[in-house]
Amino acid sequence: MNYLLHTLPGLGSLAWHEAETRLPIPKSGGGPSIGATLIVPGRNDIVLLRYAGNPRALLNLRVSEDVFALGARAFNVANDERGLRQIYAAVRNTRSANDALNAWRRIHSIQRSSKLVNFRVISREIGAHKFWRRDIGKAVADAIADGWPGRWRRVNDNADLEIWATLLERELLCGVRLSTQEMRQRGKLRHLPASLRPALAAAMVLLTEPEDDDVFLDPMAGAGTLLTERAAAGRFAQILGGDNSAAAVEAMRVNTRRLKGDITCRQWNARSLPQPDASVDKVAVNLPFGKQVSDETNLSDLYCDVLMEIERVLRPGGRLVALAGDIKLLEAARSAVAPKLHVEQYARLEVLGQGASICVCTKL
Repeated sequence: MNYLLHTLPGLGSLAWHEAETRLPIPKSGGGPSIGATLIVPGRNDIVLLRYAGNPRALLNLRVSEDVFALGARAFNVANDERGLRQIYAAVRNTRSANDALNAWRRIHSIQRSSKLVNFRVISREIGAHKFWRRDIGKAVADAIADGWPGRWRRVNDNADLEIWATLLERELLCGVRLSTQEMRQRGKLRHLPASLRPALAAAMVLLTEPEDDDVFLDPMAGAGTLLTERAAAGRFAQILGGDNSAAAVEAMRVNTRRLKGDITCRQWNARSLPQPDASVDKVAVNLPFGKQVSDETNLSDLYCDVLMEIERVLRPGGRLVALAGDIKLLEAARSAVAPKLHVEQYARLEVLGQGASICVCTKL
């Protein structure tokens, strides 16, 4: 059946890559296949895929933040009152409702019954239309109550089930939400300002191409989100994380203490790392976005110093994945002080509404 994966803006291709390579292939054969990658500007990327396996497997994906079973889809939706009638008809008459609801019941261990189901509709609208977002929600809710199997009551809070309706210009996607907040939050215990979203950290870890014998380093680890995502990505030899803030190191230790394996969290200065030369296989780092790190520290100088240290500790053939708000500043620092870090790719994305880039390098 068809599913929708929601991820952060700019991560759609990586969300699909993770699904393609990590979802188990069902006994009936045939892995996931992609239908489309759609962009909701400033909000998220949506990956439409078909998958015949257990929908629970989709909840183990880490680059995605939410999973939906596709309940209805419509094309060529008019931008006037006719569009609302088209939305109503598409949702009421869809052939996918049963499959989507069965996936929801399977994941949440809910038996089919005559019980009244409280539901709410989250509606989103991109493009110029002669109706309001709330009108889309009402059309979808009326269609569900009138045409979907079961007994339905629309509520604003404490819903048993959520339906997300996204109108992208003239295309409607209506999904039954299978995931919960836990998929997005990952149960992290401590949070710090500027902490990475777990899905973004998972994407960065994926780009390091994790291997079983990795020595993985985050030299500016903050609360340790990259460390926890590397531990979740598979086997490793060692994970190393540090920060110059004692509060960050304490949060890092709290967030990683449940994890198994050789994981070390220390207070250090990323401009003078304690690791020996060529001792690390993979590095992932979220570089500061601010124009001024402190009264005395210029961001350009910091980038230069940190990249020199990363180049020193990274073994030949090792990989660096760096997130930065100013890619020109990062590239200037790399070319000036760390030329052995050969750029393989840049990826543009948004972080809290701000443009950012991921840079992937291999050490020559």
